[in-house]
Amino acid sequence: MPGYVTRVSVWFYSEGASPATVIKKLMTLGFTPVRGAYDFIYRHGAAVTDTDIGSAILEISSALHKTLSGFKVLYTLETSLADAEDDYVPLDDIDRELARTRLEIQEVEREQHELEREQHTEN
Repeated sequence: MPGYVTRVSVWFYSEGASPATVIKKLMTLGFTPVRGAYDFIYRHGAAVTDTDIGSAILEISSALHKTLSGFKVLYTLETSLADAEDDYVPLDDIDRELARTRLEIQEVEREQHELEREQHTEN
């Protein structure tokens, strides 16, 4: 029997806690950062059954609420059976993923700068 997964989406506020702080807090609760339709997942233990998933959801959602209290972020939760075709990819190393994203941004900025320079020399 596949286990249950709670998926979380987080909306940040510019006057609230930094994304890095929120990510660290969620990871201490056992959430995994992912890429896809959601920001984090929490895999419930294999022992969680249809009978006790309600109390497991209440427990993890209460812990999430208490942890994020005062951080000025919004979040949504969705819990269902894990599906082999889920639309997320776990980020095993978020620092590596962030470094890759920074390099992609730098490359785009470099290309844009070169294009602007070419357009300027043509005029």
